[in-house]
Amino acid sequence: MFRSLSKFTATVWLVIVATMVSRFTFFMIWPFMAVILHQTHGLNAAEIGVFLTIPSLVGNTIGFYIGYLSDLFGRRKVILGALAVSIVALVTLGLTENLWVTLSAMILQAIARSGIEPTGKALITDELEDREVKDLALHARYYTLNIGTSFGPLVGVAWGLTGKQTTFLFVAATVALYLIAALIVFSREAKEKSHGEGGGFSFRSVLHTLAGDYSFMIFVLAMLLGLIAYSQMLSGFVQFLQTASHPDVVTFFSLVTLTNGMTVLVLQFPLLALTKRYDPMTRSMIGVGLMAISFVMLAVSPVTNGAALLTAIFVLSVGEVILFPTLQILIDRMAPEGMKGSYFGAAALSGFGFALGPVVGGALLEFGGGDALWWSMAVLSVLVAVLYRIAGRLARVSSGVGAR
Repeated sequence: MFRSLSKFTATVWLVIVATMVSRFTFFMIWPFMAVILHQTHGLNAAEIGVFLTIPSLVGNTIGFYIGYLSDLFGRRKVILGALAVSIVALVTLGLTENLWVTLSAMILQAIARSGIEPTGKALITDELEDREVKDLALHARYYTLNIGTSFGPLVGVAWGLTGKQTTFLFVAATVALYLIAALIVFSREAKEKSHGEGGGFSFRSVLHTLAGDYSFMIFVLAMLLGLIAYSQMLSGFVQFLQTASHPDVVTFFSLVTLTNGMTVLVLQFPLLALTKRYDPMTRSMIGVGLMAISFVMLAVSPVTNGAALLTAIFVLSVGEVILFPTLQILIDRMAPEGMKGSYFGAAALSGFGFALGPVVGGALLEFGGGDALWWSMAVLSVLVAVLYRIAGRLARVSSGVGAR
């Protein structure tokens, strides 16, 4: 592993470290955006849900086109531009008291994020040629992302920054540091490979290629459905505890997030070594299979049995650790040369699963309670595993990509 780490370029390290820092600071404030919208603008729960969903939908949709632009004009240019837009959006969020300006800035931030994160992953795959080194870099990026996501809210609480609009200015300052570091590193490193600079293909040709890539389309559908299921660990689980009249929802859900975060941080690389002998598509099926098992465990566990519920979350987290980094590896391997930005952008459309997750989970809880929610998610996870299997077979039949 250490030999592979030594092959990371400065650009790769920049993307990995900056991802951790930006997630760390951003999650000091973003999970508490509902508090700001309620206290500052007086929105009710339903209105807050709409305000948080719209930016995600817009960002994921436009992110697809931004991925194409990164293929056409270069990853570095797109990342630099997106960082500048992000700074403007964050400063606006930190200063404005106008509700509609706030919404506009949230949308702008979501668009900027869709230009930074998928493009950053594509840039990593451009920089590294050795497959083992490239796979390790994608795992490292996911690992640092989870460090930032897990500890950002905790540090925000400790520093007294949660729920304060001015925290967005602090986040903007960290993004500005990312921009400065990127300008320095990008100017010193070798220029991007030619396929990332003026690829000479139209957006229509990208759409045509994607439409004909049935294995990838099924793969993205499986990702979207998988995210609907996975998102239940967040919004669905909280609603489940509330509807089941759990005696202390806040404290217990804190234990849930702690269990998830620590599992990811402690077990990611040991599990990588353990599952390395399997091809990526098989690993993805193992990961989503563990998620299905965890949902069955939640379905049969009484809400009063905290140990059983946390064990189920642990199993789900192990599935997450195996699944999510592997998905990024598969996108890289399925993308045609010169279209990796477009493919990573298209894969980001699966983020609609997170937007749909709370709606689907809430409806199932309303219809049949926890049993309906968890058994439905178990069945959905099995369906996702089947779709991964189909996508892998189609890829092998069409070009041998899935077997690489």
